[in-house]
This record gives sequence, C-alpha cells and structure tokens, in this order.
Amino acid sequence: MRVWRVAALFLGLALVSRFAAFGADDGYDRDRGTPIWVFDHGYHAGLTLSRETLLTFGGDKSQSWLSQFPDADWFEFGWGDSGFYFEVPTFDDVTLGIAAKALFLLSDSVVHIATGAGSPWDVFTQSEGVEIPVTDEALEQIVAFVESGAQSSVPLGPGLYGVSAFYEGKGKYHLFQTCNSWVSQAL
Repeated sequence: MRVWRVAALFLGLALVSRFAAFGADDGYDRDRGTPIWVFDHGYHAGLTLSRETLLTFGGDKSQSWLSQFPDADWFEFGWGDSGFYFEVPTFDDVTLGIAAKALFLLSDSVVHIATGAGSPWDVFTQSEGVEIPVTDEALEQIVAFVESGAQSSVPLGPGLYGVSAFYEGKGKYHLFQTCNSWVSQAL
C-alpha cells in the first residue's frame, strides 16, 4: 500500500511539474530554481518551504508565521482532518475507525506547521522526499495557496513534532480531499 501512495505522490508531482524548473527546453535554468521539498511521512505528506520563500512571497499569514517561529529556517505545511491529526500522533495510533471517519465523513480541517533549522533532509531522515526547484512565479502561487489553506495565523495549540503548531484550516477533509491532494494542488 505504501508503494502505491508514494507512486501516486510522485505521479502527481510529475503532472504538475509545469511549475518546476526541470526542462532544458523551457528556457529556465534548473540551477537557478528555488528549492521546495515534499516529504512522505508514511500516512501524511507535507510541503516544505524555506524561510526566505515566505519572506519574499508571503502575505500577512506568512509574516505572522515567521514571527511565531523566529528561529526556523524552513516550514513544513500539512493540511488534513482535524480529528485524525489530533487523535493519531504516530502511524501506530491509526485505527480502522479513525481512518474510516476521516475518509468517509466530511470533517473540519487543520493546517499543521512544523519548523526546523538547517536542512529538512537532516530532520526527516525516516521519510521519503523530493526536492523540486521552482520559478519565482510558481513560488508566489504556492505560498498563496498554502496561506489560503488556513483560516488565520492564530495557533490552535502545539503541533505533533518539533517546534510546530496547528491552525484552523479552510475546507472539509474527505476521501477526495486529503493531505496528498492538498500538496498536489499546491504544486
């Protein structure tokens, strides 16, 4: 099952790579793209942006998040079912009932922001990830999308790991709108 989830994530990334600075024939130098990262943590995917990206392209919410996490070099954004996030701190805590409720009932969403210093690769050593260099135009759109996923920049409480917090999300979580689809839509 995990192989299919990873394959779907990378297929989604490939389909939206028009924003990425991959192609030699698109006139954009890949080495000049700004990196973003997507990490698969086993039961949840997150989109990671640098502090500089939020400083340069962020609006009011990003500015608030930057001030809430003054020591962060990067910010990992996850969007998902509020009950699932709060009830399932680790993959071992997943039950059939919790998973069924998250997938088959419309439920409130939250944004989870985890932060860190240094390289996100050094923190997420147990997760699969990909680095994607993107254009400034794409960064602007990605940051706007991430900000639009949160109702406000007022934290609901501490997050799941590291220096992190939860924020009230916009939209309902369900089978066809999950953390993976949210990350794909951001890209």
